[in-house]
Amino acid sequence: MKQSQRAVFVTGGAYGIGRATAQCFSSQGYAVTIADIDESRGKMLESQLRKSGGNALFIRTDVCDEANVTESLAQAITEWGQLDVLVNNAGIELYRRTDESTSEDWGGVIDTNLRGPFLCTKYAFTALCETKGSIINIASVQALACEPNTAAYATAKAGLLALTRAAALDFAPFQVRVNAICPGAIQTGMMESYLATQSDPKSILSSFAGSIPLGRVGEPDDIAWVVYFLTTDAAAYITGATIVVDGGLLARLAI
Repeated sequence: MKQSQRAVFVTGGAYGIGRATAQCFSSQGYAVTIADIDESRGKMLESQLRKSGGNALFIRTDVCDEANVTESLAQAITEWGQLDVLVNNAGIELYRRTDESTSEDWGGVIDTNLRGPFLCTKYAFTALCETKGSIINIASVQALACEPNTAAYATAKAGLLALTRAAALDFAPFQVRVNAICPGAIQTGMMESYLATQSDPKSILSSFAGSIPLGRVGEPDDIAWVVYFLTTDAAAYITGATIVVDGGLLARLAI
């Protein structure tokens, strides 16, 4: 057990925004727990962070499994001696018209994207009280403005914003802060999966970039450093907030 080093638990930490977040916190001296279902990528990242001189641990974690969540958090807290930050990043995306979505589709997306963060928040709370730590929920611009065929995903992410506000109020007396980030178009596994279904992915990606005022699709690091900022003393008076990181996408009127 390594005590006195601040520790972060990142769900979906093996890839995309989660991986960038793990790397960011490691570069700032945090002990990092990579909580993910992808063992290959998770162990690879653990090895990379350790080779760079960081303290890192991969724990296979299914955020939909309540027992698994409690076990993973307990293992991480035992390993590092404390927990300072929980990043609820694990998520899945589904593009399907509302009436064509099955109950299984709906349940899978809601379980991973909303129930998962609830479970992690619930079981991390006691440890976070001890460090006056913080929780960052990775939501989406889809929680605020939707594309077609995103009913389950948008609903889950909108619910995550509500959970952020409610938990921020519940936890404020304990000095545990809870905030959310709404990423826009970010080049991650979710986007890559979508592009793989398109006949001309390069054209689609270029179109995405053209619709964004800053003129580019975001990178995972664009989100990771905002996550880190929200855990620092510079953000000590921020809780219950939703931070949109989208290159100006939602600022533009569609006319």
